[in-house]
Amino acid sequence: MIAVNDARAYRRQLWRARPFGRVRTTHVRDGPKRVLVAVAIALVTGFSSPAVAAEHPDQRWGISIWGLSYHIDHEIDFDEMNVGLGLRYYFNHLVFVEADALRNSNRGLAVPVSAGLDLKVASLGQACNLYAVAAGTVVYYQNPRTEREYFKAGPVPGVTLGCGRVKTNAIIVLKPSHQPVAVIAASLTILLR
Repeated sequence: MIAVNDARAYRRQLWRARPFGRVRTTHVRDGPKRVLVAVAIALVTGFSSPAVAAEHPDQRWGISIWGLSYHIDHEIDFDEMNVGLGLRYYFNHLVFVEADALRNSNRGLAVPVSAGLDLKVASLGQACNLYAVAAGTVVYYQNPRTEREYFKAGPVPGVTLGCGRVKTNAIIVLKPSHQPVAVIAASLTILLR
């Protein structure tokens, strides 16, 4: 019981010795998240327009900003900060192609090239639309954990919330197994004028 009391007393001393009382410390890993959020907010604010959802993005370019992922398999220490950039081109209001470069969850490089469809599911007021995304992707993938480089290809379903010139995207990366969802990834696409 003495060791437990000593450990508690030591933790209390450390707690009291912190500057400015009991404030939460920022971990080093929070830095990239904060930078990504700040850049996304600046870009959205800078490129936003009062466009309404009824305006179709016929033949437009867009910049995609990648950032977060959620892995179903928690047994491996995946990095859920997948920072990267990409370019998207709409041939009409339905068909797009996209090429990206981002840091993958294994801390290597991923370069996906996709072709897909934005299928309108619902209008959410005058400014926003909800889309189902059906895309096919070929990706070059580096895996420093296994020291391998390879290509993968397959379907990538998703959902997009488009409000004006800003589209928030969530995609599902599939795998052939009893648990078909490998990862859910999020990106932000800002359509240019």
